[in-house]
Amino acid sequence: MRELNDYSGLFKSDLTFADFSKDFLLRLIHVWQYAWLQMTEAWYDAVEKRFGQDAANHCEQEAWTRIAERVNPRYAKVANIELNTVVDSMKLVQLPLDNIIGGLYPCDIDIKTPNQVILTVKECRSLQFFEAKRPDRISWVCHVHEPVEMAKYTANPKIKVTPLKLPPLPPQRRSPGEIACQWEFKIEE
Repeated sequence: MRELNDYSGLFKSDLTFADFSKDFLLRLIHVWQYAWLQMTEAWYDAVEKRFGQDAANHCEQEAWTRIAERVNPRYAKVANIELNTVVDSMKLVQLPLDNIIGGLYPCDIDIKTPNQVILTVKECRSLQFFEAKRPDRISWVCHVHEPVEMAKYTANPKIKVTPLKLPPLPPQRRSPGEIACQWEFKIEE
């Protein structure tokens, strides 16, 4: 059967992802990424509305930590990544829906050694949203939450994650072209 570039034709009751073309699946993944971020923001807003910002912040931290701990090792398994070095973990952080390869968080990755990497987030869609709509969230998300999550996303407790640059407070970067943040990932030899 020919791979589908869209789903405009007849309904297919036995449809599988294998029926779609690579191009279609890539477009679909971008929509999934958007949906993932929309879901997380909607969830946060609902908790904040009912229980306040402090509760929403802590629930958000718990939810993202749980996802990283339970799901990221599965990405490593399906991709056959052994997670021995920092570079191995950089491969891992390329795979989740909120990854660094899909356009949401374009990065530069400077590999100093297999066990020391500097990751520079050139653009951060989340930070752009917070700067425009929710500047009150930058302190928690960027300065409290992200350092914990960056470490959890590596799925390797030996890796020490150090923020080298975080968005400034008050919450406006000097220019839109300024990097969002920068991180060092390191395993001490």
